[in-house]
Amino acid sequence: MDGVLYLTGRDIAALGVPPGRLRAALARAFRLHAEGRTHVEPKLTVAIAPGHFFQSLCAASPDPAFAATKWVGVAAENAARGLAGVNGLVILSDLATGVPAAILDGNVLTVVRTAAMSALAAEYLARQDSESIGFVGCGAQAHGHLAALREILPGVRRVVCYSRGSASAEGLREAAGAEGLDAKIARTPDEALACDVVVTSVPAGAAPAAFLDGGSLCPGTFVSAVDLGRSWRVETLRAFGVVATDDRVQAKDPSTRARLAFGGPFDCDLASLVSGAAAGRSDPAERIMFLFPGFALADLAVAAEIFAAAAAAGRGTLLPR
Repeated sequence: MDGVLYLTGRDIAALGVPPGRLRAALARAFRLHAEGRTHVEPKLTVAIAPGHFFQSLCAASPDPAFAATKWVGVAAENAARGLAGVNGLVILSDLATGVPAAILDGNVLTVVRTAAMSALAAEYLARQDSESIGFVGCGAQAHGHLAALREILPGVRRVVCYSRGSASAEGLREAAGAEGLDAKIARTPDEALACDVVVTSVPAGAAPAAFLDGGSLCPGTFVSAVDLGRSWRVETLRAFGVVATDDRVQAKDPSTRARLAFGGPFDCDLASLVSGAAAGRSDPAERIMFLFPGFALADLAVAAEIFAAAAAAGRGTLLPR
């Protein structure tokens, strides 16, 4: 391909790459990571003010043979401006030559990447007989997670939607209902916490900052804390028998640890799960949380898969260099 392929968020959404394909790409990437065959650098953060910072995430992998960087700007006050709080781009380069291959919208990519990571974790840590999913926060991440989790939990029949904004809760309820699910809007967060699987994606700066109680969960619940755990009262996290993350080495980094509600140590991560070094769920009654900040290797794996799909479909805009 002569030039750099640019994929907008609309392009990525239109491709409709199945969640299972993205989950498989992540599993392959984390197996290579477990074997020590990938290269991932610590996140570089430029802090401007509380809730306002920039980050660079870099990784390289031999299969698919790409290197990638994700540039993200976070501004908590963007909600008042009518803008997304997190904005980013991903640049994908050929591993051997270093030639840039693609530039992808980071916002839509992050939604599908994050949902695929939760689904990969749930494959090992959720009860496979789960019948219900509760959402605390009903924005883009909730919609992405609904699609990704249903693919690996085919027994899900019920969805409970809790959000501070009635419009977002109603939107998720309608989307779940259109898929033939029994969906309802919850009046209290505890209604969502009563489900077999819980996804929390409360935006930064939302008040109250921490209002969920791990002790309110039913035995056997799997939680994906997409919001870094900010919505969970820290003293109640002891209710979880297992706390997993995307990468344990990254979680030890001081800047990462400062952003997570749980300071560690983590019981397992995605590389140990997919490689078999960690056993996954062993007790059907155990409460398990997947608490993760995002990982550059996951961005690379999903970006490469979307790039391959776009090239095959002739989607995107070819930019000259």
